Amino acid sequence: MPTAPTRVCPRGHVSPASGKCPVCTAARNRARGPKAARGYDGVWDRLRLRYRAAHPLCEQCRARGLVRPMVDVDHIIPFTSVDDPRRLDPLNLQALCRECHRAKTRGEHTRGLA
Repeated sequence: MPTAPTRVCPRGHVSPASGKCPVCTAARNRARGPKAARGYDGVWDRLRLRYRAAHPLCEQCRARGLVRPMVDVDHIIPFTSVDDPRRLDPLNLQALCRECHRAKTRGEHTRGLA
């Protein structure tokens, strides 16, 4: 059975067939810093777990009449710093499935919001 060809990322690194360059991914993660420094600390983890328990279904799918389990707790409006009140505001959260979360994040990156 043939294997998928390797790819080359825009920076010239050889990537697996999945298209995610491990060199670029590692560099991007190092540049972002630790998750606690970005606002995803123990306080966030507890809020996220409570929100997950109260909202087990994807809210965007449910609005379209679909029933899909949630996977991610997402900030509707991205917070800008650890001190931003939107970071821990339950009214700024939504439960999303992986597909809806990826689509939203892709749109934010395209518009330069994230």
